[in-house]
Amino acid sequence: MLKITDLVKRYGAGDPVLKNLDLSIEGDSVVSIIGSSGAGKSTLLRCINRLV
Repeated sequence: MLKITDLVKRYGAGDPVLKNLDLSIEGDSVVSIIGSSGAGKSTLLRCINRLV
């Protein structure tokens, strides 16, 4: 299981890119992350992979 609670990510002193994000995914699930350009999809994946 992947569980994220109250994730906040900002770059520098600017506004948060991700604010109070909660996400829970069961271990055998297939998930798609969709959204408009600039919504934070890549930032979320980089946080999950601990690249940022």
